[in-house]
Amino acid sequence: MAQIQFRFFKFAQILSLTLVLVIAIFTVVQTPQSLFAQGIPQRWEANQYQPPVNIGKPRRVEGGGTRGSSSGCSISGKPLTALVPNNRFGVTAADYPTFFVYMPTLSPENSSLPVEFLLKDSNENELYKTTFRTGGMSGIVALSLPAHAGLSPLKVGQDYQWSFSLLCLEDERSQDITVEGWTRRVELNSSLSTQLAQAPPQKQVELYAQAEIWHDALATLVQLRRERPNDAMIAADWVKLLSSASLGTLAPEALVPRPTTVGRQL
Repeated sequence: MAQIQFRFFKFAQILSLTLVLVIAIFTVVQTPQSLFAQGIPQRWEANQYQPPVNIGKPRRVEGGGTRGSSSGCSISGKPLTALVPNNRFGVTAADYPTFFVYMPTLSPENSSLPVEFLLKDSNENELYKTTFRTGGMSGIVALSLPAHAGLSPLKVGQDYQWSFSLLCLEDERSQDITVEGWTRRVELNSSLSTQLAQAPPQKQVELYAQAEIWHDALATLVQLRRERPNDAMIAADWVKLLSSASLGTLAPEALVPRPTTVGRQL
C-alpha cells in the first residue's frame, strides 16, 4: 500500500511539473515580443562605465523652477528635466551626439523665453554655446552638437558637461532655471560595430542599451518615434527605456520640432 501511495505521489509531482511547463510555454508564445525587449534594461545601472569624480555636486536633473512671477519664469506641471539616468551620466559613441531635455509648460507671457545650451570639458572650459527662443510648446526638445560649426568632435575617453538653461531674466542670470548632465564618448568594439551596421534601427536601440550607451539608444529611439508615431512596439520600447532611467512620467510627452539655434564655438 505504501509503495502504491509513493508511486501515486511521484506521478502527481510529474503531472504538476508538466502543467507548469505547458503554462509557461503558452505564456511566452502569447506575450507580445515588445515586452521582452531584452536589450532595454528594467533599470539603467550603467555598471560598465564610471562617472567622473566631480559629478557629486548637487544634482540638477530637474530644474528648480517656480510657479511665481518674481523669477520671470511661470512654469506649470512637470519641471524642466534633462533626459539622463539618475546619476546624470550617460555615454555616447557619436562624435557629435544629441542631448534631450523636457521643456515645461510656460505661461503665455513667457512663451518666447531665451534658452541656452552650453558644453564644457572636464576642466570646465566652455567649448560650445547655442541659444534659441522657446516656441511656447512643452515637450521633449533635441539639441545636437553641430558637425559643421567649427566644433571639434568629442574625444574618445573624455568627459564633458552639458547644461540647458531657461533665461528667466536675461539681465539677471542668477534667476536661470538650469538642468545639466555629463557624457563621455566611448569607442565601439568591432563586434558591436558590425552588429549595429547590420541591424534595423529598433534592434540598434537594444544593442546600444545592452552596451549601456545611453545617448545613442535614446537618439535612435526618438528618431523611430518621429518616423513611426503609431507603432505600438516602438511606443512600448519608448516607455521601457525612459522608465529604466526613472523618466517614465515623460513618456507621454510630445517630441517638439528641433529648435532653430544660433550657436558658436567658444
